[in-house]
This record gives sequence, structure tokens and C-alpha cells, in this order.
Amino acid sequence: MKRLFSLLIAGGCGLLSFSAHAQQGTDKLRSEAMEVTRHLASRIALDDARSVQVRRLTYDRLVQESQINTMYGDDPSMRQNKLRVAEQEYAEKLKAVLTEAQFQRYLASTVPAQSTLSVNKPAAVPTKTAGH
Repeated sequence: MKRLFSLLIAGGCGLLSFSAHAQQGTDKLRSEAMEVTRHLASRIALDDARSVQVRRLTYDRLVQESQINTMYGDDPSMRQNKLRVAEQEYAEKLKAVLTEAQFQRYLASTVPAQSTLSVNKPAAVPTKTAGH
């Protein structure tokens, strides 16, 4: 009986530890989503109602990227493909929320936004050489 009780306590402590760790990760992603949304709001002139929606979409994307980085950390090619799909899905969701003018401003600023939104993602930004 004591052994069963000890196992239950140990299991409960393990779950609490895991929960606390997950909460810290969630708080970090929420904070990052807030910061990204604030920068995006200044670049594309977001109003308050759209800012809330964009922050939620951004948080969802950050969670998705974090999961992709965890699941495909050992397969860079697959990881990049999944991150690219996540970027396309995010853009489609933004298009449904933003005005046409805001979305066009977002598209014009996607290269800086992609590096800001990445979670442990190396920035793969194509560069143009002079004269090309």
C-alpha cells in the first residue's frame, strides 16, 4: 500500500513538473506573439480588433513552428518543408482577417516578418546580387 501511494505521489510530481514546463513555454510563445503582433501592427496599420485576431493567429503559428522544430529537428529538409507550409497557411489566415491594403503591406514586409516569427529557425532569405 505504501509503495502504491509512493508511486502515485511520484507520478503526480512528474505531471506537475511537466505542466509547469509546458506553461513556461506557453507564456514565452504568448509573449512572443504579442511582440510580433505589435511590430506587425505598426508596419501594416492594424486596428485593435484585427490586432487581437492577428495575435491569436500568430500564437497558433508559433506553437505549430515549435512542434515542427521538435518533431523534425533531425530532418532539416522535412522541417523546412513543414515550416514553409505553416507560413503559407498563416498568410492565408491573415488574408481572411486583414483588409486588402493591410495584406499587401504584410506581403511587402514578409521577409523581415519571417525571421521575426521563426522559433529556432535559421533565416533562409534569398539574396539578390547587384546587377541581377
